[in-house]
Amino acid sequence: MISESYYWKESLLDCANNLERYSKLKDIKPKDLVEIEKDIFISFYSIRKLMDTPKISDSTIELKINLNWSPNLKNVTMLNSHNMHELYDLNDIRVETKNLRFLCNQFVHSYIFEVVIEDGVGLSCCYFTSDRDKNKKIFFITVEVLVHILNLVGNDYPSKLKITRDSKTGELLTEVL
Repeated sequence: MISESYYWKESLLDCANNLERYSKLKDIKPKDLVEIEKDIFISFYSIRKLMDTPKISDSTIELKINLNWSPNLKNVTMLNSHNMHELYDLNDIRVETKNLRFLCNQFVHSYIFEVVIEDGVGLSCCYFTSDRDKNKKIFFITVEVLVHILNLVGNDYPSKLKITRDSKTGELLTEVL
C-alpha cells in the first residue's frame, strides 16, 4: 500500500512536464523515445496503484476518457506487431468512452506501444493495445490528454474520507472526496 502519495504524485507531474516538453521538441532522439515510453508506463502503473488507495478522489478514479481506436485487420503476433499499418485500419477512426482504470491496464499490459513524432512538431500521440485487445483494436491518445490525466492525478489531494461497513457482508466501503 502507498503510505505517502506526495512522491508518487510529484513523479506524475514531472512526467506530465516531460511529455509536454517532448511535444514541442523538434529533434527527438532514440534515447528520448525510451524516456517517453518509461514515463508513460511507470506513470500509469503508479496511477493504478494510487487508485487502490484512498490517496486520490473517487471523482478522479471515475474519470471518463474518450479514446480513439481503429479496428484490427489481421492476427497480431510477436513477429508482425511492428507493422501497425498492416494490422489495423488506421483510416477507420472510432471513439469509445472508457474509465481511467481501463486506460491504466492498457498501458500496463500493452502488447503494442508506439509513439508518433510529427516532423518539426514533436511528440503528438501514442498508439497502444493490450495483450487481450491486440486482435480487436488499437487505441490512440494525444499528448494533451495524457498530460491532462497526469496533472489531474498528480494534483489530486482528497480532503475527506468516509468509511462505512456493509451491514450484510461486513466489508468496509470507502468514499474519498
